[in-house]
Amino acid sequence: MRKLIVILAALIGLAAVDSAAARAVDKQRAACERDSHKFCAAEEPNAIAVEKCLRAHASELSKACKRQFMAKGR
Repeated sequence: MRKLIVILAALIGLAAVDSAAARAVDKQRAACERDSHKFCAAEEPNAIAVEKCLRAHASELSKACKRQFMAKGR
């Protein structure tokens, strides 16, 4: 029984982390969507390529998008 409680607690914890990560990605996507279309349309829908492209255009990004990249500590 104790093992089951530990497993359930771990699953609930993972769900909370996953949910928070999804919200962070949604927030970054919303902040950078315009910049992504402006600078990196040729890279879409490859998320890794779009991120690299946005980094290459870091000095040209909107304030909101820059804040999202800085918030992630990248």
